[in-house]
Amino acid sequence: MDKILLLIKVPPPITGATLSNQRVYDSKLLRKSFIIESILISYANNIADLGNINVKKVLVFVHTFIKLLKVLLFDKPALVYFQISPLGFAFYRDIIIVLLIKLNRVKLLYHLRGKGIKEASKNKIKRILYKVAFRNTSIISLAPILSFDIEDVFFGSIYIVNNGLPDINPRYLTNNKKQHNDRINILFLSNLIKSKGIVDFVQALKLLDNKGIDFNATIVGAEGDFTENELSSIITDANITNKVNYLGAKYAEEKDHIISLNDILVFPTKNDIWGNVIIEAMQFGLPVIATIEGAIPEIIDDVITGFLVEKNSPDQIADKIEIFVKNPSLIESMGKAARKKYEEKYTLEIFEKNMKEVFDKVLQEVNGEKNV
Repeated sequence: MDKILLLIKVPPPITGATLSNQRVYDSKLLRKSFIIESILISYANNIADLGNINVKKVLVFVHTFIKLLKVLLFDKPALVYFQISPLGFAFYRDIIIVLLIKLNRVKLLYHLRGKGIKEASKNKIKRILYKVAFRNTSIISLAPILSFDIEDVFFGSIYIVNNGLPDINPRYLTNNKKQHNDRINILFLSNLIKSKGIVDFVQALKLLDNKGIDFNATIVGAEGDFTENELSSIITDANITNKVNYLGAKYAEEKDHIISLNDILVFPTKNDIWGNVIIEAMQFGLPVIATIEGAIPEIIDDVITGFLVEKNSPDQIADKIEIFVKNPSLIESMGKAARKKYEEKYTLEIFEKNMKEVFDKVLQEVNGEKNV
């Protein structure tokens, strides 16, 4: 069997990307099909630490570099699977790792879990670096709609693999009747990061309240660049403290229980490439209101499994919630369609199968080049 090195960022912190990487690492199918070795990386302790430069991160990088060098020299794999950071300081850090791998003539398979390359590559120096990084590599993209982001700097094979999630406890599917006493239960499930649209969410709730529409809203997520105090302040200013409950970060069974108690999910992100939280909601049969951003238009079928809205548009979010309030049967019908789409496209089994197929195809290319 061929040997694959997983060079991946894993929790902490808990993000969609690190959790997806963890699922690749834990995959029984991949470990059955290939010799899997791994170098697991965790640069940040929490969400608030993302994007900062500190001594701990430098030490982690040095340790990773040395460990990788030893593997490349003494236990060379056929393929390195790597989630390269596409922007900022993290990209310059990662390109050092990339050059080390390329100098040792090992095939690179990138899994792109971020975007912004098309805009950044307008800078001539960055454009050159991207071309160097992507030359003679293969790339996994989360959805076809995202391929445009690298079309100016990458000219090879792009493989499409949607993220997949392990299914929920079946009891949530057999006993998922919501009890909201004529109030709609609205969920915001994301870390408190401004780009996730938390302010737009609260503003949309204020608009609903101004119209006299009754609701319960639950906010779940760890503090990021937006603190609990800041959240409390804008909720107080909106005069909706009796209708909004912030629960902090919740995980595993506790998070699942909270999702099951809600009717709809609102995800007004401004800069996401995917949004695993949408898939989580679909598992529970919740329709989703989300922004037209990244691959979200491929995940949500507008007016079928939820609603798509423009970014920075709390008025549109409020309008879509009002549609659910006035047409409660849509919650059930859209929710069923959302659950069906999850089962057809976004299960963990489908994700693992697609990852195996990509690994097989890339390794065939590698072995074919060796035999030439």
